[in-house]
Amino acid sequence: MKRNIIAVGALLFFSAVLFSCSDNSDNNPEKGLSLEQSLKEKTVSLTTAVDEITSSKGFEIVTMNDPTTVAGTTKQGSDDTKFSANITLDDIKGIYEYSASIPAATTETKMGYSSKFEKTGDSEEFIIKLPKEKAGNPWKLYMEEEGDDSLVNDFVITTTEYNYYFSMDEGFQFNNLVNSSITVEDEPAGELFVNWDIAANQNFNYESKFSFTDDYSVGVKFKMGDTIQYAYNLKNGEDVLFKEEMQFTKGDGENSSYEYKLSIGLIEIVKNSTSDSYLVYRDGVLEEGAVVEVINNSGESTEANVVFCRKGRDLKITFADESVVVLSELLGQDTLDKMAEIFSSMYDMYFVNHVVNKVAHEAYYMNQADS
Repeated sequence: MKRNIIAVGALLFFSAVLFSCSDNSDNNPEKGLSLEQSLKEKTVSLTTAVDEITSSKGFEIVTMNDPTTVAGTTKQGSDDTKFSANITLDDIKGIYEYSASIPAATTETKMGYSSKFEKTGDSEEFIIKLPKEKAGNPWKLYMEEEGDDSLVNDFVITTTEYNYYFSMDEGFQFNNLVNSSITVEDEPAGELFVNWDIAANQNFNYESKFSFTDDYSVGVKFKMGDTIQYAYNLKNGEDVLFKEEMQFTKGDGENSSYEYKLSIGLIEIVKNSTSDSYLVYRDGVLEEGAVVEVINNSGESTEANVVFCRKGRDLKITFADESVVVLSELLGQDTLDKMAEIFSSMYDMYFVNHVVNKVAHEAYYMNQADS
């Protein structure tokens, strides 16, 4: 009996020790940190993520610019990237490879569309193979330059979902769905998703996401209709490193409502039409005593209708102990500049319009001519 009591006592002792260890910072990293300390820790994680994203191949794809912004170049052809058509994946599926040696006499299809690609195989997907030099400078895709014959098709876009519809017959209507993975020199560069829909009444929904190769992803959503909504996010897997969103629902007078949220890790700043001030939550628990002000670049208090992650507003936080931080200063100007570049590029992505959609149109007209 005595031996059993000792055994039970030992078991309880070790259980208590294990419980104490499991309650340490390894499983509860927020324990013991003030709100200010926790916020600073989360901004370090966000800064690290932004630095790693901006050094990746995917970043170059996401932030591809209009040629008029590149020194020493001029835009070729029309500025209009919308074409009247109704194209599905079935219309363009197959393998299409860039060829600099297509004879000049056949560089335009009978539909009047420039041709620089040849269909080289069958596939249930829409696969584009082109040189990285052309993919990175799509305004040169249909230009003839010295050295084109020596380029290698080492940039591959594999599209598993595609739809393109643009019509002015009954008012402006547009839909573009692209779901693609990208490899460069046989190395994965990321996955791209865009879904953009504009109805005849000009209501629209837009969503885009780019998943990088190291589990980071960035995404944006916009909605315009009876409800106006925007959302920006940066994640590591399923973990939110940054999110900023606003939703405004139209109504008559008091029936209208809005809500604004900014999250950095588990810390969330919220204001809505039912609250007189911004509230700060940590892991879902309200932090008493934290005061948030929206400020402009001069540091004066103001109420802006634009977003922090694109440098449209800034947030000043006064904590319960009266210490103060300005969110832009906490992140640093370099990180904020990079975030603004990433998120502004995620809307109406240049790469989709000037590479994927242009080659899709060429493939469509090519197949129409062959049939």
